[in-house]
Amino acid sequence: MKLNLSRREFHLASAHMLLASSAGSLLLGASGPAAAQARSVKLGTFGAIDAQNYIRAKNMAAKTFGAGTSADFVTVRAGSEVIAAMAGGSLDMCNIGSSPMMVGYANGLKASMVYVYKNIVDSECLVVQGNSGITTVAGLKGKKIGLPFNTSVHFAAVAALKTAGIGLADVQLINMRADQIASAWQRREIDASYIWVPVLPRLTEDGGKIIFKTGDLNKNNLLIFDGLLVRDEFKQKSPDLVLAFLKDYEQIARTFKQEPKEVVETMTKFLNVDEAAVMRSLNTFYPVPAREQLQSHWMGKPGEKDTGVLKTLQTQAQFLLESAQISAMPKDLSGLVDSSFVAKMAA
Repeated sequence: MKLNLSRREFHLASAHMLLASSAGSLLLGASGPAAAQARSVKLGTFGAIDAQNYIRAKNMAAKTFGAGTSADFVTVRAGSEVIAAMAGGSLDMCNIGSSPMMVGYANGLKASMVYVYKNIVDSECLVVQGNSGITTVAGLKGKKIGLPFNTSVHFAAVAALKTAGIGLADVQLINMRADQIASAWQRREIDASYIWVPVLPRLTEDGGKIIFKTGDLNKNNLLIFDGLLVRDEFKQKSPDLVLAFLKDYEQIARTFKQEPKEVVETMTKFLNVDEAAVMRSLNTFYPVPAREQLQSHWMGKPGEKDTGVLKTLQTQAQFLLESAQISAMPKDLSGLVDSSFVAKMAA
């Protein structure tokens, strides 16, 4: 049976919360220092159409990390699982949204974002009922908006309302799981929803009209993105493995955009998902090259303080504080962002 999977998760229908599967060869023909110092990397994946699973599908782990390194792929289902696994030392690297990343950092997690994994542009949108007559965000005053709380769409929805001069007291935000939204929409229990693919197409197919895309926040200097989070201890111990993954990620990202047919063929077989689901993921996937990430608009150069990523994280932290998801603002967010790897890639 094929599955339709969510924007960031696209996870397999598995009951295993942290399912690790070995990929890559252990010390194939290795000798000397490589054999004596066998290493490992624990790489997280949401079971998604992502670089991690492409590496698995293509048996590229030995090429990426070296034959003397064992690669374990840990399947997670939510950002909170990523944070918990890293805190326990059972996960070294994983893509994650800025909201759970910030929650982890505010609670003392020793990890840092080393790369903008992808820019979120049109895979998350604000959609209204087609017969509502609403054409702008300002028109949502007094309306019911369904969305999952404590997620990137929650943050984006509040930011979008703010840009239109709408306060939280002016609308009714209703906390719903992503899998509840389509049925509530069909029963006309909500006037609008801020949600991601693949729920989003179901709403537009039922007459919904998109009035705001997450990418529209860029004009207000807000960047909504997934970042690659790396446990600090692992980063300091094995910086070459972090860099090796990032270099392969950039190549895989180009493959995703330039050779979609090959990616569809590979990932439909590996994940047992529909071709349409893979294409939706590819069509809403926006990587940011390392050279571009070095610009102040994104991560900036190592040590740079006034960057787009840090400004967004500051706004994100304030949102999390106001919504009681963290108890205090971190004093210094610069420890969460490390662009030294991006600088090496762009050199």
